[in-house]
Amino acid sequence: MRRFMTSLYGQLFSAPGTVAFEVAGFAARMAHLMTVLSVVFFVSAATGSYGLAGSAAAAYALAYSLAGPLFSRLIDRHGQGRVLAPLTIANAASRAGFLAAVWLAAPAWSLLAVSTLSGATMPAIGALVRARWSHLFRGSPLLDVALSLESVVDESILITAPITVSMLAAYLSPAAGMIFALLLAAAGSASLALQRRTEPPARRPARRAGTPVFLPGFPLLILTFTAIGAAQTIIDIGTVAFSGEHGAKALSGPVLAVLALCSAVSGLWYGARQWRSAPERRLVTTVTLFADGTLFFVAAGSIWFLFLAAFLLGLAVAPTMIAAFSIISRIVPERQLTEGLTWLTSALGIGISVGSAASGAVVDMWGTRTAFTIASCCAGAAIMAGMNTAGRLRRAPAPGQSAPDPPAGRRH
Repeated sequence: MRRFMTSLYGQLFSAPGTVAFEVAGFAARMAHLMTVLSVVFFVSAATGSYGLAGSAAAAYALAYSLAGPLFSRLIDRHGQGRVLAPLTIANAASRAGFLAAVWLAAPAWSLLAVSTLSGATMPAIGALVRARWSHLFRGSPLLDVALSLESVVDESILITAPITVSMLAAYLSPAAGMIFALLLAAAGSASLALQRRTEPPARRPARRAGTPVFLPGFPLLILTFTAIGAAQTIIDIGTVAFSGEHGAKALSGPVLAVLALCSAVSGLWYGARQWRSAPERRLVTTVTLFADGTLFFVAAGSIWFLFLAAFLLGLAVAPTMIAAFSIISRIVPERQLTEGLTWLTSALGIGISVGSAASGAVVDMWGTRTAFTIASCCAGAAIMAGMNTAGRLRRAPAPGQSAPDPPAGRRH
């Protein structure tokens, strides 16, 4: 099995240029995930206000989620290189402006404005990298392997980004994380912009070609992942609160690390298998497993039980993401693929914002068990939306789909 996995993932990087765009994408995504926590460290240290720090971080994250699909649509029409170049300059300038505003003790509204601009000009790098993989391997079994790899990369960054920011703040200065994120974002985005050989070709859409959001099943897919983003964020914050209630707050980090690590391992395993069932059927299965995993958090009575819950939930996270990106790569026309992929990450971002805003108040008023129950309800909503997504896709085959779905149960 190990040799088979090595062979499959090795085939991905045998294609010219794939290592270069993967490294560039990793750097830029690392910068994005470092930014939210870096803003909190930097602003709270400079102003003494965690409220302002949280608002600035939320402004960045929400602007990123809302602006991403708009820029991705431009990228589909004009090419990654032509759009990334000015975006990279604008993003570097806005990040530098944010640093200057905090150092100069500028008014709170200006901090929020520049933070919003930083998020709005940060391209959806994960979608751009996935679009390159889809351009190279569309219609090939290796596309699922590539999408699995991207989910593993995402989980790896989720583990390493907070550790990196914390160490920079502790051993250098509270501003070090923001400075490092600026450099990584500029280097990664600029490098990706210069790599023209592997970028998907620009495709002018038909005059009446709208957004892929209105494709059959797509709105429900967005709803599915908004609910998943909210559920997972409530689980994360609830885990920190639960650990504090049980006198073991330091163990919240290891619990969340187990969740991320299990997700990464399951993603590698998922990508090494040759699936014959349609991705929407796999989505229903993985979302159901995700929802089942949240129930273990509801039932947790001790911090040690949380480790088991994190292990079980983690097994479903990456496969759920991979199935969804596979659906988008199959149903969205290639001329709109980057926008389609970005809508999914934006849905997750909006769910994360909603979950972050709600979870703290829920924990304060009703406790962690109620918070975990709400997360489980969100996961249940994701199941219903996912099942409806699968049904609509079966009734309305995607453009370019050449064969009907295979019978249920036929998978390797």
